[in-house]
Amino acid sequence: MTLIEKYNRQFEYAGIFMTVFIAFQFYRIWQNPMAGDTPKIISLGLLIIFEFIMVHSGLLMSGLPKKVSLLGLIPFYGLFALVFSVIAQDPFILILYLIVVFNRMRFAFSDVPKVLKQQTLLKSILTALAYFVLIFPFIFGAEHVPKGGMTEDTLDVIGYPGNSAAAQLLFGMPHVPIAFGFTYHCLLAIIEAFSLRPRFGAPFITYAKK
Repeated sequence: MTLIEKYNRQFEYAGIFMTVFIAFQFYRIWQNPMAGDTPKIISLGLLIIFEFIMVHSGLLMSGLPKKVSLLGLIPFYGLFALVFSVIAQDPFILILYLIVVFNRMRFAFSDVPKVLKQQTLLKSILTALAYFVLIFPFIFGAEHVPKGGMTEDTLDVIGYPGNSAAAQLLFGMPHVPIAFGFTYHCLLAIIEAFSLRPRFGAPFITYAKK
């Protein structure tokens, strides 16, 4: 039994904790932005764009050989994380990436039982579905997304967007990606919590064996 396999339960709990922590960051900014939060608004907004790239990673890591994952995909995604951090002028995304990527893709570092890999694949599929199911209502119904505390007056008071070109990526509606990020990570935490059940993915695994 490998180290990663032995402590898989702890990694799962750590993943839920990180997801809830990130969801809370989105919620706090959405409902109560404060002075000095402009870099965080930009970082969290870019994190949602970055997640569009990262959401496929679990699927790829589950299906590709270990060497390809370690030598190809991880540096590739890391480069994207570095670029986004430079654009935001904030290391928040890069730090989160280093933590989340290891936890999401830990099975790429060692050989594990097929059942665990299949459960990881199923969780990756559900995560990708959650992202793409949610993204369309938030894009096409952006004008109906509650602003929370991110009103025009509040954003003016805290100095958003300032002189940041990166803020323009949020299309002048920063509350939309922030609200999406909170909703998405709440749903992600639910998926991760369900994945702790011993029978998680049993029908999927049975079907995959046929």
